[in-house]
Amino acid sequence: MNIDDLCAAVKSSLPILKGARIGKKIDHTLVEQFQESVKNKLNANNNGYKWDTEITPQGRSEKDSIDILGMARKHKKDNPIWIIEIDATRSDQVSQKYLSRLALWGLKEPINYVALLYPDTQNGKNSCEKYLRYGSEVLREINRKSNLTGIIVDLTNEETIEETIEVQQYIANGKKGSDHFELKWKDNKVESRKECKSMSDTAKEAIKLYLRKNTVSFTQLKDYWGKFVEDHIVSKAKNIRVKTIDGVTVHTYTQFRQYGICAYWPDFVKLCRKKKMFITKMRKIYIGGPSPYIYKI
Repeated sequence: MNIDDLCAAVKSSLPILKGARIGKKIDHTLVEQFQESVKNKLNANNNGYKWDTEITPQGRSEKDSIDILGMARKHKKDNPIWIIEIDATRSDQVSQKYLSRLALWGLKEPINYVALLYPDTQNGKNSCEKYLRYGSEVLREINRKSNLTGIIVDLTNEETIEETIEVQQYIANGKKGSDHFELKWKDNKVESRKECKSMSDTAKEAIKLYLRKNTVSFTQLKDYWGKFVEDHIVSKAKNIRVKTIDGVTVHTYTQFRQYGICAYWPDFVKLCRKKKMFITKMRKIYIGGPSPYIYKI
C-alpha cells in the first residue's frame, strides 16, 4: 500500500464531490458518500490492508472516530496503520484531529496519517499547510517510523477536477522528499525557466547560472553567496563542475531545509531574488497512469 493507491481511489471517487458545494455550504451527505467510495475502492485494490470507516480506538473512553482506518491483514512490525481524515481546509479542525489521532494511535506504532482536504468556503489552504508542517516536526521528534501527507482536492472547477489532486508529503524519518522547484530568469529580456528536482539541485543550477552571467573570482563569489559555496570537497557541499575566473572549482551547499532551525533555504532564495533569479516551489499533482505525477506552479 502506498500513497499512489490512495490517490487513485480519491481520483475515481471525486465525481461524487462535484455537487457538494452549495453556495457557502457543504453537502455533508455527499462527503460521507465520498468517504464510503474511497474506502470501498481501497478494499477492492488488494493492497494488503483492510479498510473501515468511523473506527474508534479500543480500550479508551474517548470516542474520536477515524474517517477511514487501514490495518494490515497480516500484522508485521513495520506495517504502518493508515489513518485518513476527510475535512474542509480549516486549520483548527485539521490540527485538532491530527493531535488526537497521534495521541491515540501514533505515539509508539508507525502510522501513515493523511489529511484529505477539500476547500472550505474561506479556503484556509495555506494555514492548513502550515499546521501539517508543524505536525511533521512533531513526528520527527517522537516517531520517525511515521509519515504525514496532505492530499488537497479542488472542487471549484468541475472541468479540471481530475487534474487537481495535490499531494504534499512530509517525511518524518529523514528520507528525502520529492519537492520540485522552478528557477526563472531573463536573458536579453527573454524569460527562461528550468525545473529542478530538489533544493540542492536548484542551488547548483542557480550558482551555475550566476557564473555564466558574471565573470568573478572565487573570493568575489564567496563574498556574495557565503556559506552556500565552497572551494573544496566537504560533507555538505557538491562539486558542480564549473570554475570561477581564477580557476577555482565551485562546490554548492546541499543540506538545505525549508523550515525550522537551520533552515537556510529562505536565505538562499532571497539572495537569488536580488540577482533577478526567482525560485518557486512547484505543486505535486496526481494525474494517474504510468507517470502518476506532474509538477506545476
